[in-house]
Amino acid sequence: MVRPLMKRPVLLLLSALATASHAAEPGTTSANFLKLGIGPRAVAMGEAQVGLADDVYAAYWNPAGLTQLQNREAGFVQTQYLQDIQSQYAAYAHPHPTLGTFAGSFTYLNVGKFDAFDASGQPNGQVGANDAALAFSYALPVIRHRRMDSQLSIGVTGKYIQETLDSVTSHACAADLGLFYSPGKDFGGTLEGFKAGLAVRNLGSSMKFDQESFTLPRTIAAGVSWTGIWLGEKLTAAVDGEQPNDGKETVGAGLELSTLQLLILRVGYTSKGDAGTGLRLGAGLRFKTVQVDYAFAGAGDLGQTHRIGLTFRFGTTPKDPLVLAQDWYQQGMREYRRTHYSEALIDFNKALEIDPSHPEALTMMKKTYENLKAITPQ
Repeated sequence: MVRPLMKRPVLLLLSALATASHAAEPGTTSANFLKLGIGPRAVAMGEAQVGLADDVYAAYWNPAGLTQLQNREAGFVQTQYLQDIQSQYAAYAHPHPTLGTFAGSFTYLNVGKFDAFDASGQPNGQVGANDAALAFSYALPVIRHRRMDSQLSIGVTGKYIQETLDSVTSHACAADLGLFYSPGKDFGGTLEGFKAGLAVRNLGSSMKFDQESFTLPRTIAAGVSWTGIWLGEKLTAAVDGEQPNDGKETVGAGLELSTLQLLILRVGYTSKGDAGTGLRLGAGLRFKTVQVDYAFAGAGDLGQTHRIGLTFRFGTTPKDPLVLAQDWYQQGMREYRRTHYSEALIDFNKALEIDPSHPEALTMMKKTYENLKAITPQ
């Protein structure tokens, strides 16, 4: 049970999400590189990550999702956009068993050189432009049930943003806020595998160029995901909806199939952007400590974008024994309902071996034994 004072961050976050719905006029925001999706996995799944956000890239999509990390992770992404535009992203996340999860990330976008013109429209050589953002994130669970593996988490990311055009530079500070809920085995396990998230991005100061100020591209996003087994393989489905302050609402959806123990296939769709069909494709290879991911997105006649990423995982964390015991207990309950009493006894016994204080396993073990005696010939 969470203390009353711990509920206050959740209320503050919901208040911020409500005030963030005030919209700006289309085309009047700055630092729009902050809207470019991060990570090949996310992009290949139609940028539907707010309700999934279970890796180091949660620092961008929904900082509250960082509480799902069991091990330290580092991620590196190289993106080739249209023409000569390139972007690099690096992030590191460090979960602590009691203090929460800490993360840092850096984004850099280089537009390259392009023609410049003076006030009269005459050519004036070439200029360059680049954007950068340095961010730090923190997330922690405010309500957690260890045995049921359920939790409600909050997260925050603080950013320092810089945009440079030739010799002119502008700065801003912003914050992302997030909520993340995983029901785990609560509600009798009927929602196991489902997760939900809510995030607001880029709440902060305006950026000033010359004498004019521009707001940041603020967005509110919500999403749900499900992970389970389909035809013997791990399948993840995710759907997000997003409302930006400078345009119409968008939707994204994606599927991820893990097969052959290391191969990952992804497909997605997003209604963001005016070019291309919105279809996204990607694949990955996951080894013990390293994962390689790629994503492709078409932009119609403008060309294609390509993203390649590396994710490193450090150390291994064994499954929480309370969760493991609950897994055996629930398996025993499934066998009990099928009247497979001998199998149920074995499962309940394993649950008690791991967690002798399990509140229901001993009761069910006795009940199963009585049922087994009743049907066993004397």
